[in-house]
Amino acid sequence: MGYFAAYLVGTFTTGFGDRTWQVILASSAIVSTLAGLQRLVVRQPESPRWLASKGRIIEAINLVHRYVGEDYTVHPASQVEVKKGAWRMLFSKKYRCRTLVGGLFYACQTFPFFGISIFLPILMENMNVTNPLVTQLLYYALMIAGVLVGIILPRRYFLIGTFLASAAFLLVLSIWHQAPLALTLILFSLFSLTISAALVMDYAYPNELFDASIRTSGVGMCIAISRIGAVAGTFMLPIISNAWGSQAIFIICGTVLLIGGIICYQWAPETSLRFAKHNRSTINEPSGSRVTSSRYSDSTID
Repeated sequence: MGYFAAYLVGTFTTGFGDRTWQVILASSAIVSTLAGLQRLVVRQPESPRWLASKGRIIEAINLVHRYVGEDYTVHPASQVEVKKGAWRMLFSKKYRCRTLVGGLFYACQTFPFFGISIFLPILMENMNVTNPLVTQLLYYALMIAGVLVGIILPRRYFLIGTFLASAAFLLVLSIWHQAPLALTLILFSLFSLTISAALVMDYAYPNELFDASIRTSGVGMCIAISRIGAVAGTFMLPIISNAWGSQAIFIICGTVLLIGGIICYQWAPETSLRFAKHNRSTINEPSGSRVTSSRYSDSTID
């Protein structure tokens, strides 16, 4: 929704002459102020694992019941004092696979997302779209729809599926140069729906890959690695577009997404509570916590 609102503000803010760009940039202060006030007024709950580590086990259990469900409780091991993890632990044998998959999947998403979203008007022009404004509005509307879809699905298979599907849509666009305009827009709309659904994982999945003792460092490292993809996409795609056109962008972005899908297939663990509940699989494996259905006495959550 923020991306969509930013697009609308940037498109329809006019009448300020040479200062228009400054007004557009300053408009973000309004949203930032509202977000800051919301954080001050609305009480944000602590994590159950942190509460348990401080001996506040009843609060932790109540929080899990409220936000996750009555089927879950807090693992007894959560009451053990959490020790601060060192940065080097992220690349130890225990965590390095999760660190790399968390950062690389994020980078492979941000490369096409930032590049295509930011330079969407240029792409629309290269694709001979006669009404780029309507197309761009559709693109961002489908982004919102995609996020809503992404909230409810299991992590691992969702990551793999969205990478492969979005790569397929872009590669078809790159190969079928003379596709009818209507089909081109449909494929591009499906791409926007799929890639935006996958973005949900950027905020949830890295947090679920690490134990509480090292979670903040792990998430920070994943985000740092992802910025490589964001910078590369933002910097390289307009150069590629000017040199070889939109077809080359689709080929490169599709290839990056395909690589992301392969990485997730090889190394991404399943962490979804919903999926684990029905399949009695393990999440957050490094901590040894097990999540199962309430039919089992060891129903726990890390």
